Amino acid sequence: MKKTICFILTFAGILIIACNNLKKDVGENPYEGAWEITYSKAVYPDTTYETNQFANPTIKLLTKKHYAFGRQEGENKITGGGGEYTYEGDSFTSYPKYHTGSGMVGNTIVFKSKIEGDLWTISTVYKNDTLQVDAIETWKRIIE
Repeated sequence: MKKTICFILTFAGILIIACNNLKKDVGENPYEGAWEITYSKAVYPDTTYETNQFANPTIKLLTKKHYAFGRQEGENKITGGGGEYTYEGDSFTSYPKYHTGSGMVGNTIVFKSKIEGDLWTISTVYKNDTLQVDAIETWKRIIE
C-alpha cells in the first residue's frame, strides 16, 4: 500500500511539472501586439525621407501570423497594408496581401529585426525591377 501511494504521489508530481513546462515551451511571439512608429528612413536612388516626428503616426497590429498597418495622411486619405508574416531569429518576413502601393502585393519582404524592451527596429533593402529602397524603421510597443 505504501508503494502504491508513493507511486501515485510521484506520478502526480511529474504530471504537474510536465504540464507547467508545456506552457513554458510554447514560446511567446515577441511581435504580437500593437506598435507605433517612432522613426522612419527610406533611401531612394534620388532622395531620402527621414522623420522622427509624425503628425499622424502609423500604427501596426500583429496577431500570431497576420499584420495590418495604417495611418491617416490627409482629410480624405488613409494609407496602409497588411498580410501575413513569419519570423526566425533576427529575420522578420512579410507577405503583403493588400497595400496602398499595389506593387507591394504578392512580394516577399525580408527584414533584419531586433526587439529591445519595447522598441522594435527593422531594416531592409527592397528591390524590384525598377527601384531599390534602403529602409529602416523603429516602432514602440503600445502598452495596453
